[in-house]
Amino acid sequence: MLLTTNSERRERNNEKIRFLLNFLKEETYSDFQTLQMLFGFKHHKSLYSLLDKVTKMGLIQKHTLESRARKIALWGITNDGIAVVLTPDDKVMPARFEAYRITGWSLDHHLDNQLVRLTLEKKGATNWINGDRSTFLNQYSVKHRPDGLITLPGGKVIAVESERRLKTKARYQSIMASHLLARTNKHWMHVFYVVPDEQKKRALTLLFDTIKHVIVNNQHVPLEEKHRNVFRIYTTEELKNLELIHYA
Repeated sequence: MLLTTNSERRERNNEKIRFLLNFLKEETYSDFQTLQMLFGFKHHKSLYSLLDKVTKMGLIQKHTLESRARKIALWGITNDGIAVVLTPDDKVMPARFEAYRITGWSLDHHLDNQLVRLTLEKKGATNWINGDRSTFLNQYSVKHRPDGLITLPGGKVIAVESERRLKTKARYQSIMASHLLARTNKHWMHVFYVVPDEQKKRALTLLFDTIKHVIVNNQHVPLEEKHRNVFRIYTTEELKNLELIHYA
């Protein structure tokens, strides 16, 4: 649709800025590829123009992270940017972007999580909550915090685990117990483990299969098929092709 007046163009531009800031208010920072997925821009120029404008406004800042392996540009929200999109529901000031806090592992995991979030949102899922934010901590009392929660189109809440690096069998045993208790308490119904490729999926599946019981309140609880069905393992490609209607 063509915008015919200056006021309409200005309003549409302000909507894009608020959309960007609301995403970064929750996520703190992101990279170009992820932000392009967020907006669905077909051309790089449109996103670069928006990011440049919002950077000059002082609402976000750009940081280029360099290592032996790669060089990546990140855009993160500033305190002034947070102020633009604060709401009465915000009881704690969200985190601003602090580049020195980023490590290679935390960056990969952070961006993996955003990819999972946006993939599910493009399919109609809503109400994403990061597991490390006050919104989650104030609402749920669980031993293990998932990477995020999201509500599927049918209304079911699922937990998301972005799994780039595999944990030990003992750690997964503890995490499974926490998730199963959360399901019993109707906090969320399924857990989506999302891994980068088929090899990681095969390894994670084998690890899960070797866990025969979990420990709840110092009691050994044998894992039955109904327990295992709570956990679903997908590669990022499989997630893109997943029909969420099956979880209605």
